[in-house]
Amino acid sequence: MKLKSVFLFLLANILINMTLIAQRPYWDEYFSEDIETVQLTPTGEPLGDPILVLNDNSSKLHLSFDMFGTEYESLEYTLIHCDADWHASNLLQNEYLDGYTEAYIRDYEFSINTKQPYVHYNLDLPQNDMKIMLSGNYILKVYPEDEDDKPLFIKRLMVIDPKAMVGGKVNRTSDPSIRKTHQEVDFQINISNLGSQFPSKELRVFVRQNQRWDNMKKDLQPLSISYGVMDFDLNKENIFPGLNTFRYFDFSSQRYNSEYLDRIDVSGPIDKVYLLPSQVRRSQEYIDDPDFHGVYFIETKDWANSRVEAEYSDVHFSLAYDVPLLDGNVYVLGELTNWNITPYNKMTYNYEKKAYETTLFLKQGYYSYVYAFLPTDAKTADVSFFEGSHYQTQNFYYVFVYYRAPGTIYDQLVGMTIFRDYSI
Repeated sequence: MKLKSVFLFLLANILINMTLIAQRPYWDEYFSEDIETVQLTPTGEPLGDPILVLNDNSSKLHLSFDMFGTEYESLEYTLIHCDADWHASNLLQNEYLDGYTEAYIRDYEFSINTKQPYVHYNLDLPQNDMKIMLSGNYILKVYPEDEDDKPLFIKRLMVIDPKAMVGGKVNRTSDPSIRKTHQEVDFQINISNLGSQFPSKELRVFVRQNQRWDNMKKDLQPLSISYGVMDFDLNKENIFPGLNTFRYFDFSSQRYNSEYLDRIDVSGPIDKVYLLPSQVRRSQEYIDDPDFHGVYFIETKDWANSRVEAEYSDVHFSLAYDVPLLDGNVYVLGELTNWNITPYNKMTYNYEKKAYETTLFLKQGYYSYVYAFLPTDAKTADVSFFEGSHYQTQNFYYVFVYYRAPGTIYDQLVGMTIFRDYSI
């Protein structure tokens, strides 16, 4: 009886954990400490977004990543179709993939003369033997051969079937109380080609600022629908804090200190890069600095091949602050941390230096980032707490339009645009 009780207890816990995992949306995530610098971008556009156009043979994505060590490992990948909220959809893989449902990553190179040895893997998507048949959200999962239950990492990508046209602009908000700090995204969606009879129920509209997912505006409702056009000239749901330009640093060369670098120590088994102590910008005037909008670019100026000759270093961050914050935690936020809030990018307070500090293991290149404060029990990080917020800041705004057609069980991605031009 005791053995049976233990078995039932373990089985119940496994089922509970599986349920919790199923309920949690997918996001960009590493599951192995040996994986680093996972990038998924349009081919030839290293700073672009992982977005494919359905049935367009010229639309390709390039995956690259490093796996620490000196030995090549046989790796496989697959694609998981998701709903608009990034939960796995109820579709079978052969309903959205034509050909194989899993395949090998065969392109790899060994690092050359680096202190941290690694194997650099490459893959172009989609491959001819695994074609994508449906639009929507997808998760790319990479794992060791025959071990799909032990992923090394997962990465988001999107496939658009452009049936709805989106137009609009970014304005300075009309609300006088936040006019100096916030921005308003006004837009219209032409859905004439969809034939939707109940657009308010069948369509979902999301707005994202830069590449952040945590503060995305979801399920915006139109101000009006007329002659096949949904009007989103709102004054609340489509408002974002303008925030500030992203901080940045460049350690593409170990031979000199670029802007915002204090020093580089190459004497040890792993190079150490010390950034100049950062200052809180909350009360500072807006300065239009160069801005990569939170993404990073891998490059070494010291050698010819950045893919395999770029070095990994311990990069030390420091944010001056007189007293520790007791009602929340501080994080480094950007593509360098997968835009996630995790223990990996959490900063600790140094009482002697009166500063928050952390160290990230990064590959040589150009990085942009911000500091974020996450109040206790909050779900969305507050970037303005340290960085300030200005209506002049040039952000990228993404509008995503999802459509669940009558009689179907999945969300199509039928419209998307990026607003880069400003009238403010």
